[in-house]
Amino acid sequence: MAKSCPECLSDVPESAFVCHACGRRIVGKECPECCEVSKEPAKRCAYCGHNFERKEKIANIEPFSAKASLLATLFLRMRLIPQEIFLTPEKIVIQTWGFFWLSRSDEDIPWEKIAGYHYHAGWFWDSLEIQTRG
Repeated sequence: MAKSCPECLSDVPESAFVCHACGRRIVGKECPECCEVSKEPAKRCAYCGHNFERKEKIANIEPFSAKASLLATLFLRMRLIPQEIFLTPEKIVIQTWGFFWLSRSDEDIPWEKIAGYHYHAGWFWDSLEIQTRG
């Protein structure tokens, strides 16, 4: 009995892991980002570098919010209205209010774009550093 390769549609023996015609892997983990198939024990996608274990880490993020202090906002941003940040399991939201709270800008950053973040509680003000990809 043979199965069909999803790439070139050629017949491949049932025991094969790779298509003999095009070289595409047909048995293993499918990457949720690029849809390519990697070996089953792989921790990262061989094609795009997606971390297969990342979903578990994202699910463990507890919702968190922080608001900048007025003193820090005045010195660092020269504004009277502080920013707020909300961390959820899906994304980070940075909320910035406009002139006299008449407008608001929300910047949504999904966790897929986050390379890392660091939150530090200080004596005078807290700091949050976010590194993004691309």
